Amino acid sequence: MVSLNRLTRKKLGEILLEEGLISEEQIQDALRLQHQQGVLFGEALVQQGILTEDKIVATLVHQFGIPYIDASKYDVAMELLEIFDPTMMRRFQFVPLDSIGSVLVVAIAGLLSEDLLTELEGQTGCSVQVYLTKMSEIHGVLEQHGL
Repeated sequence: MVSLNRLTRKKLGEILLEEGLISEEQIQDALRLQHQQGVLFGEALVQQGILTEDKIVATLVHQFGIPYIDASKYDVAMELLEIFDPTMMRRFQFVPLDSIGSVLVVAIAGLLSEDLLTELEGQTGCSVQVYLTKMSEIHGVLEQHGL
């Protein structure tokens, strides 16, 4: 399993602030929207036009060294998607892309957490290989499969 020690120490807002991509005021605006609409912090930034998904993903790829994959261009088997509750995939912004032996390849745009990866491993019995992707690509894969 991927070690998330580096990932969980800082919040996305802190990383973006340190990179000079957003201000403290923009963080507060996004947090308000996040709480009002129940969206993820990154979604709130995009909805407000503060940052693009591309910029958020590029920052995270650079910061954490987790590769990017365009989940919308991946041919995802329906039987993989059926392993997880669609509500869970939308809430945590992830989709399984492939299963190779005992490895589950997952694209994620939401909050990376040890708890989520442990849950994915527990449901599948596989170790998880994580790739970063965009929220819109997660939505596209789910919609393409009617989920």
